[in-house]
Amino acid sequence: MILINMVLARWLMEDAYFEVQEASLAQYEQYLNRLADDIDIHLKSLHGIGDEAIVQALTEYRNDPIDILSTRQFDDDPFLVEQLSELQLNQVFVDAQTASIYVMRSNNQVVMIGPVIHHSVLSWFADWFMWLMACLVNGVGISVFLIAMYRAQLTLRAQLAAVLPADIEKAQSPQAQLTELYGYLASSEQQSTEQLNLQRDLLHGVAHEFRSPMARIQFALDMLEGAEHDTQEELKSTMQSALLGLDELVKELLYYAKLKDGSTAMQFQSVSCKDLTQDAVEQVSSFYPNIKFSINCDDLNVIADYNLLRRALINIVRNAGRFAQAQCHITVSNEGGFMQFFIEDDGIGIPPGKRVRIFEPFTRLDPSRSRDSGGCGLGLAIANSIVQLHDGDITVIDGLHDLGGACFRLQIKADKPSI
Repeated sequence: MILINMVLARWLMEDAYFEVQEASLAQYEQYLNRLADDIDIHLKSLHGIGDEAIVQALTEYRNDPIDILSTRQFDDDPFLVEQLSELQLNQVFVDAQTASIYVMRSNNQVVMIGPVIHHSVLSWFADWFMWLMACLVNGVGISVFLIAMYRAQLTLRAQLAAVLPADIEKAQSPQAQLTELYGYLASSEQQSTEQLNLQRDLLHGVAHEFRSPMARIQFALDMLEGAEHDTQEELKSTMQSALLGLDELVKELLYYAKLKDGSTAMQFQSVSCKDLTQDAVEQVSSFYPNIKFSINCDDLNVIADYNLLRRALINIVRNAGRFAQAQCHITVSNEGGFMQFFIEDDGIGIPPGKRVRIFEPFTRLDPSRSRDSGGCGLGLAIANSIVQLHDGDITVIDGLHDLGGACFRLQIKADKPSI
């Protein structure tokens, strides 16, 4: 394309451009001469008036710049000085080089009119000639290129439609096709990024979580040899407890990873919120016999996966029971097409600045909390993932019953969510 432009520019400069320029300049000079004749006629009708009156009259006659100058100001232009010296009083001279008209006055003064601006189709064409020709040639070249690209795009679209799950072939316009393809690629990239981040976070979390039970096992093994019989039994019990903790942690990790990678099969059905809540409380209450669990739920139903939603409620209720002092209250309501579960306890609560972090894997606000109740640092993360599969969310809000502790709000769509 660059070579074509260079050849075209050389050909146009030699054969066409200069001719157009000469025609434009000739037309411009003719215009100046006609204007000079008109000014000469106009000045004859103003015979006998002074220089200032001449300028005022010409200003009313023309919109071009008009000024009274001394001939000495043109000493650097010998040709113009010579032409002006030959003029008689009120005689007009046209200087095509500067596009100006001069009117000779007495006392070596001259009235200068100009530069005179003349607009015409030919002058405009001369000014834009090279650009117009370049646009014409490049437009033809670009059109050929775009046609070739369009045909290649049709071929590529057909090939993509054959291998991609995106329904590109049925799109009504190229823009819709590109949008659909972009959405598919963006979704794939996002899923890949999320999987990589999940694997990275899990790897870091697993390394940290395994350290404590492995250290207990290593300590017990070191102390086992040479220990008394009663001490050996105690050390073996410690190792058994640590191994059970590792086994529980691995199970939770596998369950959480399955939720996050999108391979969980959802089985939606109509679920009684009251039965679901009572079932979750029954599973948890035996761990915390000193905590009173109360439920406030009307006869409400929700379309959900019973087992998954039950698991999410168990994890949240278990977290509430772990930190509660005496009571835990569960309230269920239907608000704006969303089923809402409020789980509130009378424990120490959660600071506002940390209410989002607790749903991240292996996040514990209390580093000294033991795992004797089965906590692996994944309970709330698993609950959050389950709720997201139901197009819902979990947030920590201010309490409904002023118990003073944390209040979790779990809300999901009352009808079947979009998958």
